[in-house]
Formats: sequence, C-alpha cells, structure tokens
Amino acid sequence: MASPSSSKTPCTSHGCKSVRILKCEGCSQIFCRPHVLEHRDLLSHQLDGIVLEHDTLQQMIVEQKNKENNHHSLLEQIDKWEQNSIKKIQQTANEARQQIEILIGSQKKMHDLTEQLRKARVDDDFIETDLRMWTDMLEKLKHDFTNVSSSTIISEDPTKLLVSKIFVSSIVPQHLEKDERFGESFGTVCIAENGHLAYHGLDADDAFVCGVQKYSSGKYKIRFIMNKKNSRYFMAFNIVSKSASVLKKEFQVKESIYGWYTNDIARCGGDKLPFNNDLHDMQGETTFEIEFLLDCDNQKIGYFNERTKYRREMNVDVTKCPLPWQLLFYLYDVEDSVRLLSSEQLL
Repeated sequence: MASPSSSKTPCTSHGCKSVRILKCEGCSQIFCRPHVLEHRDLLSHQLDGIVLEHDTLQQMIVEQKNKENNHHSLLEQIDKWEQNSIKKIQQTANEARQQIEILIGSQKKMHDLTEQLRKARVDDDFIETDLRMWTDMLEKLKHDFTNVSSSTIISEDPTKLLVSKIFVSSIVPQHLEKDERFGESFGTVCIAENGHLAYHGLDADDAFVCGVQKYSSGKYKIRFIMNKKNSRYFMAFNIVSKSASVLKKEFQVKESIYGWYTNDIARCGGDKLPFNNDLHDMQGETTFEIEFLLDCDNQKIGYFNERTKYRREMNVDVTKCPLPWQLLFYLYDVEDSVRLLSSEQLL
C-alpha cells in the first residue's frame, strides 16, 4: 500500500522534491512553501528593474524638456497661428459685410430716388438743378450696382487658401552621410548647428545660401525642412552649377538655376515654367518637409513633399547648368529657415 505522501506531486522548482502547495496564476507553476517565497522575490526583482527603467526614462524626458524648454514655445506658435487665422477670417468676413451693406444702401437710395421722380412728375415741380442732381444720383447708383450685383450670392473660392493648415512632426536628427552643410551665402544669412541650419536675419530682403558638397555623378537624396514666417512670401530650393557664384545677384546666376519655389512655380535655367492652376502643393503653406532628389547621371532633379505626398521632377540642361551641381536655397523674410536633416548617395 502506498504511503499518503507518495501520491502528492513535488514542487516544480528544479530538483525540489517537497510537496507543492501554491499555484502562481502568472506562470501556472505550483511551488512548495520555500520556493513560493523565492518565486515572489524573483518577481519583485523583475519589477524593480522595470521601475528603474521607467524612472530613468522619465528623468531623461524631464531633463530634455528642461534643456530645450520648447514645449511652451511650441504651444505659443500654435496660439499665434490660431490668432492670425482668426484675424484673416474676420477681415475677409468684414469685407463681405461691407459689400452687402453697399448693396442694401444702394437699394434704399434707389427707392428714395424713385419716390422723388414720381413726386416731381406728379407735381410738375422740378428745375435744371434737380435734373442734374438726379442724374448724378443715377450714375452713383449705377456704379454701386456694377460692383455689387443685386443677385449677389455668398460662395467660397476653393482655389484661394485663406488659412494654411499647420501640422506637427517630430524631427530626429540624423547623421549626414555625405555631410552636406551650408557654406557660401549672399545677403543676411546666419548659419548655425554646425552648418546644418541656415536662417534669415534682420530685414526682409533677398538672401541665398549654398551647400558645400559638389554633385558630379550618381544619385543623391537630401532631406530638409523649410520654415517660412509669412505665407505671402516664398522661398526656393534649387541646384546651381558650381561654376556660378552665389555672391552674385540672382539675375546674374539665374541661367544656371533649376528647382522650385514654394509658390509652386518651377525654375528651369532662365525660364519659369507656366503656373498650373490645378496644382496646389506648397502654395500658402509655411512649413515644408522635402526630399530633394539629384540624378546627375540622367541629368534631372525631383522632389517629394512629405506632407502632401506629391512628387515633381524636371530635366536639367547641362549646357545651362554644367556639372558639378550644388544646392542653392533662397530666403526672403526674417526668420525664414532651412534645416538639413539627412543626405545620402543612392545605389
């Protein structure tokens, strides 16, 4: 006959023959009393490790926020965009109201004139000065009605962007494999962050800045972010022949420039391509994350807009823009900026 203890299952801990008494709901193993305590200690140590990693990460986040102190600044930028957008909408609404008021006022004046003419005819009471006055009134009313039609309707123009949409993106600094940086410049251009940031200073005026790299053969992808202070003005990203000096004014090097303006107009050597009314990629916006593609072997360039997912490309006439090429950016307004994110040669 078997003893009572021989029917009991031993602890699941390796090598332990003690009777198991407690099941762990997490791992479904059943332990004896000593190994229950040991198992709990192991879990406690694992929890301590997780808490330590959490505290370390939290401290890094706090230190980063304290170091950059940009959280409040970002919210202020959003608030400023909101306020400016409201002002634009209110201004446009007021202009529409004024047009309606002109229409309503003209209708009332027309009614008054009708009554005066009717009464003058019935009473046969008018002289030359009255006729001149009524003629002047008719001319004024006619002018008002040509500007504001009596069949006026309220509608929106989808081709004109009143308020540009903002978007938030996280930028992770990357090592520039080809080490593209900003170098030669013309105008009020400040270069910072070890040559990876260029921005316009002082008063609004034409300013240019070039990259330091020369592109003679192969294919390259350069990523950058452009920020405009004001959507009314435009910036541009281009290539230019290395033989053309940026220290000269734009009209002296424009024959060699190929690229795009942020109002969606393309520059091909000395020519600007006709504006396409159906195209709306960058116009009216203030922030652009661009992937600029240079194909020296096939003599063409292109770009990809990260936000709109729109692509464009153009062929380059190397008789106008001889190799090697270099990057050329145009800035106009105060605080306009370009930040280089990454650069690599494609296989």
